[in-house]
Order: sequence, then structure tokens, then C-alpha cells
Amino acid sequence: MSQRPKKKKGTTIPLNEFKFDPSDLDLKLTRSLITVFDGYQIYRCFDLTFMDKRMSKGEVPRGFIKQWPTVKGVLHKFAAVGPKVQNVETYLRNRQIIAFLALALLTISAPLLVVGWILRIDWIVAINIPLALIAVFSVFTSAITNAWFNRKVAWAVFEYTEGDPSLNRKEKEFLHEWTQGLIYHAARIMRKEDIDYKKKRTKFYNDDYKGVEVLQVPKGLRKHYTMHILTERVR
Repeated sequence: MSQRPKKKKGTTIPLNEFKFDPSDLDLKLTRSLITVFDGYQIYRCFDLTFMDKRMSKGEVPRGFIKQWPTVKGVLHKFAAVGPKVQNVETYLRNRQIIAFLALALLTISAPLLVVGWILRIDWIVAINIPLALIAVFSVFTSAITNAWFNRKVAWAVFEYTEGDPSLNRKEKEFLHEWTQGLIYHAARIMRKEDIDYKKKRTKFYNDDYKGVEVLQVPKGLRKHYTMHILTERVR
């Protein structure tokens, strides 16, 4: 009698065979994954190492660990689009160079400023104001250029993907379905644990879900929706 070969740990399951099941997840991780899955649909590709750290600490249910390689594979398809877009790699490289130079200036000026103030070294004290300005300038420059290049990358990827609506269409459908499942799961947890949903705001990038209430829309520096996940049962 032949036996079906067991799936190896860490291998992906074909999407037509895969069933997403968040039932073992706690509320905190559920809400984090809602933001991640929802954001990836519009190519806001978050760093996924937070899941690896959680798994290494034993903070992820074993059942979901088995699902994660397949989920991560879908997310990686979205993340892989960025480097293909014209000028994106140049923007990222320039951002990295400026961030490195700013960090180097801060690394040099800040310790000198502290040492000069503690030890009262005359030549350092004499230039303490320029050193302080350099330290502040380094932090400010790094923050501003990082935001500026991130915005350039986001618009470049947006325009590229808008020009090809079929790109990752099936994966977007899966992510939307999984996000909706997570919303329902979060609502069940809050009902079961008698948690006031009004105290749990969640960040979204799309507003086409059931069982949510929009509190804030994207505006100014805020690029996301802020919503409540409603605990009433959705029919």
C-alpha cells in the first residue's frame, strides 16, 4: 500500500491546495498581519523578519508556522516587483549612501562633543557648537532623505503596477481573502475575551472590507486608514 509523501517542514503548498487558517493566532499578531497583508496588496512591502523573530521565540502557533512558507511566498512576489521598476534600485542605492554618510558624521561628531564636554578639552570645547550642529544635521538629513527616497520608490512602483492591472492579480485576491479572514478572527477574539473594540485601532491601506469602521482616512503625512474592527457578527 503506497503512502502519500509527507510535506517537508518549510516547504510551500500550492495555492490551489492551500487553506489559510488563522484560528490559533492571538489578537496582537492577527492585527499585525492584517496591516501587512493589506499593505502588500498595494506593494507596501514590510520587512517580514518580525515573523522569524516571533517564531524563534516560540510566539507563533505551530499550525501557522506550517502555513507561513506559502504565505511568505505570496508576499515575496509583491516585494520582487520593486527592483524590476526603472530607477528604483538607483533610488535605494542613493538612500543608502546618504544614510551611511549621515551616520558617519553623527558617529564622529557626537562622541567628540560628549568627550569634550566631560573632559573639558579646549580645542573640542571651542568647536562644540559646530559639532552639535553637525550631529543634528546628520539626524535630520537622514530622516528627510529616507522619507523622500521612500516616496520616490513608492510612486515609481505604483505607476509601474497601475500600468499592468493583471500583475499578481490572483495573489491580490488571496491576500484580500486572507485579510478578511483575519478581520473576522480578530472580531471573534475580542468577542470571546470581552475586549472593547474601540480601544483597538488597526492600520489599513484599503477600505474594501466587511466588519470595519473607518476612523481616519489617508491625509497629509498619514498614508493609511485607521479603523476599528467591529465585534458585531457580519451577515
